[in-house]
Amino acid sequence: MKIKGSYIWALLITIIVGGWLYSGELVIGGQSNSENNSDNAPPDAPLEQALIQVRVTSFQSEQRTALLAIRGRTQTDARVSIKVETGGLVEAIPVSRGDRVAAGQLVCRIEPGARNANVLEASARVEQANLDHEAIAKLVELGHTAETRLRALKAELDAAQAALARAELDLERTELHAPFAGIVEHDDAEIGDFLNVGSTCVTIISLDPMLVVGQVSERVVASLSEGMEGDVKLITGEEISGQISFISPSADSQTRTFRVELEIDNPDYSIRDNITADIEIELAPALAHRFTAAILTLDDTGQIGVKTVGPDNIIQFMPVTILADTREGVWVAGLPDTVTLVTIGQEYVVDGQEIVPIQDVSGQDSGSFGQ
Repeated sequence: MKIKGSYIWALLITIIVGGWLYSGELVIGGQSNSENNSDNAPPDAPLEQALIQVRVTSFQSEQRTALLAIRGRTQTDARVSIKVETGGLVEAIPVSRGDRVAAGQLVCRIEPGARNANVLEASARVEQANLDHEAIAKLVELGHTAETRLRALKAELDAAQAALARAELDLERTELHAPFAGIVEHDDAEIGDFLNVGSTCVTIISLDPMLVVGQVSERVVASLSEGMEGDVKLITGEEISGQISFISPSADSQTRTFRVELEIDNPDYSIRDNITADIEIELAPALAHRFTAAILTLDDTGQIGVKTVGPDNIIQFMPVTILADTREGVWVAGLPDTVTLVTIGQEYVVDGQEIVPIQDVSGQDSGSFGQ
């Protein structure tokens, strides 16, 4: 029987594969698993890892004169409701709403009624008690009467003088005067109204000086002090200067901000109450660093800061305080005077990691932006 050629070829291939498997040597990717293969590394040989290269730039602190911007509003220095201290009919209100008044000017008068008569009566009693006291005093000197009688008359004289003082005060209270110069904001009563004690006749506000009031954060309140100058620009266009007259010693419980008041002159009353204002206060110069905000990063706790590189090429995270964010970059505090920062690659290195620093050669000087 004649054997086909294809069977012969199949038999030869089977013999070759069987012999190769019997030899026990497997080659994968051009490498044998033989123990004699000298190219294989020991299983416990350490793997060398290349250090990460990052770009760094040295920055030098700069003297910074900061302008603190505060959003505020104007506010009257004083507002008082003139209340009556003795009841009666309103006899006259010689001022109207919007009128200017001088300190001490009459703004409201209550009908005196019987108060003038009460004063005259009390005055007569004082005169009579004084005459009686003087007569008895002479008799006591001559020894014709007891000293106790003199003391009793002295008590009557004192009581009469006290009654006169009350009557005069009650009459005086029928006229109400402005406690300071200002403008009549409200005329709360009309002629003929009967006002009880404590009722308001008119309301007066003081517009000179005027206050400009704003709120500042906990971070900057310590840099302010009374007497510091400030520039104020009103939404109406006026620009004036003033001085800090008050800084609240306690923060607002809701906003955690502190109230600051600037006092400005307003002799012509041109500045109105409750107008929106922008305040700028120049703070004392201080050292700070300026660079692009892209250099900033966060640590694992969410604290903002920068990645620095020391002489040993070890990464160190340093927290910073942002003082201002301007077109020229961010100003920060909390860094050494001279510091080397990672400008590119800071997101790929961690605190304590050794790196290969590549100095920025883009032509930027210390203290300028990193690339």
